Amino acid sequence: MKSILKYLLLSFLVVLALPSCVKDMEIDVPDINREVVVTCLFNPQDKWELTLSETKNIQENEDIFIEDAIVEITSETGEIIALNYSGKNGIYKSEAHPGMGKTYTLKVNIPGHKEITAESKVPGFVEVTVPDFEVKWVKYLNPNDLMDYDVFPLQVNFGETVQEARYLFRSYHFNPREGYKRYMLTMDSLEKLKKAGLPENAYQELVKLVDQWLVNQWTFEHILFDFVEDMYFRNTLSRILHLELKQKTISTREYEAFGRSVCFGNDFWLNNVSYDVMTTMGEAENVTHAKLLYANANLKYSMEQNHSRDEEFWLEAIQASKDYIEYYRTYILQVSQRINPFSEPVIVHSNIHNATGIFAGFNRQMILLFTY
Repeated sequence: MKSILKYLLLSFLVVLALPSCVKDMEIDVPDINREVVVTCLFNPQDKWELTLSETKNIQENEDIFIEDAIVEITSETGEIIALNYSGKNGIYKSEAHPGMGKTYTLKVNIPGHKEITAESKVPGFVEVTVPDFEVKWVKYLNPNDLMDYDVFPLQVNFGETVQEARYLFRSYHFNPREGYKRYMLTMDSLEKLKKAGLPENAYQELVKLVDQWLVNQWTFEHILFDFVEDMYFRNTLSRILHLELKQKTISTREYEAFGRSVCFGNDFWLNNVSYDVMTTMGEAENVTHAKLLYANANLKYSMEQNHSRDEEFWLEAIQASKDYIEYYRTYILQVSQRINPFSEPVIVHSNIHNATGIFAGFNRQMILLFTY
């Protein structure tokens, strides 16, 4: 027995003594022409907003925003909507809302670039309803990741037969105790953090969030976790941050305050793309309903313990234009394939001429299922 142990120990020491087979390799990244990136997903509930930026290479971390563009959107009736630069992060805005069922044409003019154009439509609104149901938990094996999920089935009924159905469904939860709160970090407060020793790289990240009312305190705090290694010093900065953050309470449920849950398709025309368990989507002709599987692990545990969470559970139904659904499908595929070294690159769908990006309309409906 002792001889075996000596042999194993000797073998282990030999392995440690072997030179590493890993070598650093320098890769020259070629200079390529930057493309303009247009991002505009629009719906009748929100005012017009569009972001302009430039592509960047793999060595760059900072976004490159475009601030000197002329942005116009023309409706099918000839109305011209000018989007003005907001002064921050390449965002252009208008006080107008997109109209239901209308087609819009985008024109962007940037010095030194060809005119950028795109066209898309807000789909006509079809109201969806969820008939009465009972929460009956069952096991679902997701074939995409081979994981078991606790789910309960529900059905979404369309108000009519939809001839060209393009839908995305997502499940959400809303916590009334936190969902109405907003937080803001002022420049004076950030300077206090800097005087207390906040690292420069953390300062540069936080300065991007200054004077904005945000949904979650973690938006600020995670930057400390990312850039401050010493746990005790990080706790000191966190205490200062909590004292300095301004707070207010609003009266409406803003979309950003909802928490995401898990949702699967349970119908022939619905599916979850790759490893994404948050969104089920599909396209079909002449359909009257959609069958789904709704999942929330915390909800199941609370129900088993007969402990009310006093949270709201919602379903989002998005009626999408063709460009919108193709954009999301290919985007999810691209993100999913990043962890697979043997996969071919996935090109995200774009409908922008003389640039890249997306300009696509959609309709959103939020449905309260129940409170528990």
